[in-house]
Amino acid sequence: MAGAIRQAGSLALAQLHHAGMRSPRELIGGAPLYPSEDAETGARALSLDEISQLAEDFINAAVRARRAGFDGVELHGAHGYILAQFLSSEYNHRDDRYGGSLENRARLLLDIVRAVRERCGKHFIVGVRLSPERFGQKLAEMQQVARWLVETGVIDFLDLSLWDYAKMPEEEAFAQRSLLSYFTELPRGNVKLGVAGKIYTPADVARCLDAGADFVLLGRAAILQHDFPHRAKADPDFTPVQAPVSAAYLHSEGVSQTFVDYLDRFPGFVAK
Repeated sequence: MAGAIRQAGSLALAQLHHAGMRSPRELIGGAPLYPSEDAETGARALSLDEISQLAEDFINAAVRARRAGFDGVELHGAHGYILAQFLSSEYNHRDDRYGGSLENRARLLLDIVRAVRERCGKHFIVGVRLSPERFGQKLAEMQQVARWLVETGVIDFLDLSLWDYAKMPEEEAFAQRSLLSYFTELPRGNVKLGVAGKIYTPADVARCLDAGADFVLLGRAAILQHDFPHRAKADPDFTPVQAPVSAAYLHSEGVSQTFVDYLDRFPGFVAK
């Protein structure tokens, strides 16, 4: 289990994910684990006992985060990590209670969020990140998963990782309007809806909010300018720093050399 920190103001959330097939064999010293066997990567399918342990690992990670002083957790069900793999009919070929129908494929995620709420209490923030498409996901199915998550009554927010907040769906049958609109139209009660993807300026933030999102999640914009939210609040017309930037500039923003080396893999981010 790995944790990444998202922080805004006094709110600190631990992001919980399990890499599954995204963990190369050479790094983990054995076959990666997956909902189903995969000959291309040499992954083996999780047993039922291992799925139970996987769920317990997520739940225990949330409990540890609460004890450590975090305000909440976000379960990473996107980007091809293990929970996203279970959701996908492309990667999940199981024929037991965790495979086949969408209800079965979503069972693990829904069981985990319920257990996290039960063990961490009503005042602990619980959210879920989803990929509405790519990584083997189908838009209509992710809409239904979003509905189920809201209907559990135990999550506080949904985080949609769109890669581009303004993009149209890749599935031709849904390409008449924005990808985001298929989720802002869903009844969500008290659940807040967040969006991530190419949000670089205060104007981008405003467009997301105007489109029906409740909040935005910053990635590269916050790496480039750690105080972006405060600047945007003080001056909606401020001009954020744009990539490429030097390694020295990133260091001045609190970015470690290890992370600079990672960012250097993204074309046009770190100046040569």
